[in-house]
Amino acid sequence: MRLINLSENNGEVRLEFFGCNLKCPYCVHITQPFEEYSIDQIIDFVRDSDAQKVFLGGAEPTIQKDLMSLIEELDRLGVETLLKSDGMKPEVLELAMPYVKGFVLELKAPMDDTASLAELTGMPEDRVDKYVANLSKSLELAKNKWLRIWIRLIPGYVTGKRFEKVIPLLEGASEVLLYQFLSNPDFDLPFKDYSDPVPSWNEMEELASIACHVVPTVVIIGENGKKSIHCGN
Repeated sequence: MRLINLSENNGEVRLEFFGCNLKCPYCVHITQPFEEYSIDQIIDFVRDSDAQKVFLGGAEPTIQKDLMSLIEELDRLGVETLLKSDGMKPEVLELAMPYVKGFVLELKAPMDDTASLAELTGMPEDRVDKYVANLSKSLELAKNKWLRIWIRLIPGYVTGKRFEKVIPLLEGASEVLLYQFLSNPDFDLPFKDYSDPVPSWNEMEELASIACHVVPTVVIIGENGKKSIHCGN
């Protein structure tokens, strides 16, 4: 399996996989170097770490052909696994459901904004319909488990009035994570003339208050750190 990163911190092992079925222009993972690991090597690392949680992320885990074998082994090990995905392969999420605690799915822009979605995913517009259909199915499936929806807040795409258009998609999620674009250079490349963290922390808090109408928890992450908001829903 191709991994950009295999690490442990505070009782959680993180696997960042190489390769993706999208070509997001701001993503650092597409060009990062990787190393090959066997499932046995990964399981040995998790066992030796004594971690109780495993996060499967990176670029895109679901395109790894041995992913389900790894997830089943992690389940046998008795650890709690979260699977992050772009939602393009709902059939993999469906297979994983019995073995994982839950999922992390990203929303990039309103689902009816074909031009923005094409730009943000690096896909031609004639393929965006397939992306939307697959992500919609993935969201529907994932809401049967614990689900974090995370949104990379790039101004002009999913901020301001546009944010209100994604609110119905958040209903049924366990948590929404709002991430300040470029606040972590390990995640982001400069895009659309943005090279400093955007939007402002105040605007993020305003968007969080809107999301609080439909989800129990909102987390905002940015240059000012991390803030969890318990919405009382």
